[in-house]
Amino acid sequence: MDMKPWLTLADRVRSEDAYDYADFARDLAQQLAWHGAVDIATALRSYVYGQPGGSDLHETVKPLYRRLGWEQAALVAAWFRNLDNRPQARPTHA
Repeated sequence: MDMKPWLTLADRVRSEDAYDYADFARDLAQQLAWHGAVDIATALRSYVYGQPGGSDLHETVKPLYRRLGWEQAALVAAWFRNLDNRPQARPTHA
C-alpha cells in the first residue's frame, strides 16, 4: 500500500485547513472500501492504545500514525467505530 497520498492528507488534518479527521476517514472508506479502511483504523487504534502489533499492516501505518499524531489518530479510529458511519447506516436515495 502506498502511504504517500495518505501522509499528505494526514498533514492536511493537522494543519489549519478545513479538512479534518472525519474527512480523512471518509476518504479512507471511499478509496479503500469499508473493510480496508477499517483495517487501517484498527491498526491506528493499536498505536493509540500503545500496543501496536508486529504485522506488516502495523508497520505500514506507523508513519501515518506519527503524521496524524495521537489525538487525530484516535479520532479517525473512533470514526470507524461509530455505527452511524457504517455504509449500512447511510440513507439510500430512491
